[in-house]
Amino acid sequence: MPNLPSISFIVPVYNEELNIAVMLRNLHNVLDAHPEWHSEVIIVEDGSGDNTRAVLQAEVKKYPAATLVIHPVNQGYTASLKDGIRLARGRFLMYIGADEEFDSSELPDFVTPLLNGEADLILGVRWQRNAYKLFRFFLSVIYIFTLNALFRMRINDYNWSQAWCREIFERISLDSNSLFVLPEIIVKAHDLRYRIKEVPSNHRGRQAGKSSVNMRIMGAALLDAFTFAAKRRSGNYKAESAAAFLRRPQSSQ
Repeated sequence: MPNLPSISFIVPVYNEELNIAVMLRNLHNVLDAHPEWHSEVIIVEDGSGDNTRAVLQAEVKKYPAATLVIHPVNQGYTASLKDGIRLARGRFLMYIGADEEFDSSELPDFVTPLLNGEADLILGVRWQRNAYKLFRFFLSVIYIFTLNALFRMRINDYNWSQAWCREIFERISLDSNSLFVLPEIIVKAHDLRYRIKEVPSNHRGRQAGKSSVNMRIMGAALLDAFTFAAKRRSGNYKAESAAAFLRRPQSSQ
C-alpha cells in the first residue's frame, strides 16, 4: 500500500505536563534525521489530571506526522497502549514512554534490526537502573525473576521500550488489562517462534514528575501473569488466536 509509514511510534501519556514537550522534541529530532523510516507518531493522552492535554494540543501542531488521541477520562496505561496499536498503520510498531526516562537517541538500535530483517521483536534492557530507589529496584528484580520462572524464559527486561513487527498482532490476542500486557506480547511471540533480540538501553530516570506505578498496579500485573501462566500450561492454550488484536489486510486478487 502506498504512503503507509514503515514504523509507528506509540506514546501513551498520563500526567506528564513537565516532560512531554521535551520528549516529543527529542523524539522528532531523531525521526527528522531518519526520513527513510517513513515514521508516524501516535500519542494517546489518557485523561490527565494536570495540564498535559493543553501542552499536547499546542505541541502536536509542530509535528505533521503526529496524531493525538484524547481519552476524556483516564482509562489506564494498557488501554492507551492498545488504542495506539489499533491506530498504528506501520509495518513495525514501537512503544515509548512519555516520561523522558528513555533516550530517543537509542531509536536506531530498535528500528534498524527490524528494517534489516534481523529480528521480529526488539526488547530494550535497562542494564543499569541507578535512578531507581532501592525498593523499586528489588521489586523489578523479583518481577523479572518471577516471570522467567513462570514462563521458563530468559528475558532480562519485560516492561521497557519495545518494538514489534505488525504481524505479531495479526496473530495474537491481547487479553491483559494490566502492565502484564507487554510480557504477554513477548511470551506469545516466543511461543509462535518469532525472533526476539535484546538491546542494551540507558535508563535515565525521571526528569520531572513522579511515576504512577504502585503496589496495586504491580499486584494486578502479577495476578495476570499467574492467570496466563496457568492457561498456558493447560491443554487448551494456543498462542495464535482467531480473535487476533489486529486484522490482517485482505489480499487483492
